[in-house]
Amino acid sequence: MEFKFKTDTLNDSYRVEFSMEHEAFGRWMLSELGTAPHDIKSLLAIIADVKTQHDVEKVLEGRDFSLTLTNEGALVMANSLHLDGELPEGEDLSHYDQENMAECGLEDFEMMLESWLEFVG
Repeated sequence: MEFKFKTDTLNDSYRVEFSMEHEAFGRWMLSELGTAPHDIKSLLAIIADVKTQHDVEKVLEGRDFSLTLTNEGALVMANSLHLDGELPEGEDLSHYDQENMAECGLEDFEMMLESWLEFVG
């Protein structure tokens, strides 16, 4: 997963850029996670807990996006894509907009969050 964090010096805000297949992580970060170090550290603690458990799924529902964490990975999905609270059936989810859904390995996700914490801290 490739990403880049930037600061907009005109209005003192943050921007994030992700590789095309991971764009939803950037949207999730800015709309749900934010820049508060406490919130980022809390999420890193949840990840550490998930990593110690076997066959666990932790869903964190936000206003616009939900984050699902498992031992294997992280999935960000726009809440507008949920159908009755469940993922759409089928293996081929490519018809969904890449800005609305993305997934990666849990360790890659954790590394990205640690980089984000360092950037905003």
